[in-house]
Amino acid sequence: MKKLILFFTIVFSGIVSGQNIEPIKKTVQNINQTKGFKIKTVPYSYFMDQSQVTDNGIELKGFYKNGKLRKMEHFFGLSAWKIVTEYFFSENGKLVFVHSKKYQTLGENGYLEKPRLLSQLRCYYKNNKLVKTVGIIHKDEENDYLKESYRLINDLKSYKN
Repeated sequence: MKKLILFFTIVFSGIVSGQNIEPIKKTVQNINQTKGFKIKTVPYSYFMDQSQVTDNGIELKGFYKNGKLRKMEHFFGLSAWKIVTEYFFSENGKLVFVHSKKYQTLGENGYLEKPRLLSQLRCYYKNNKLVKTVGIIHKDEENDYLKESYRLINDLKSYKN
């Protein structure tokens, strides 16, 4: 019985890790090659009004094509580091890919002239379910990007320029 359970565990993990992410990569590539987006920027002042305060700001940009949100860029800056996260959406509005980078901005002698990349994470989604993660997830940095994307979409909708 233990061997059977072990066998199914190995097969299932192979199926999950072997998900075909090529269609997701193609969608992301198409979005990145798209020109003429209508860009909506939510400034730091909006987030301050929502009691989200950092010492190096927060900014959110939504990239729209034909009235549909296709991409978001979220910048979150703290004194020693910054996080830049990109969210990509399919034509039907589902999250398909998240790319998050964490940079060190503060060194021993003050702010770094060129921020140093500390970590990078790529998350692939199919039907709003995480199917593959590439990169390192630090325990103190775990994030539910699907849930976060909904919150950020609401911020884009709520902000009136």
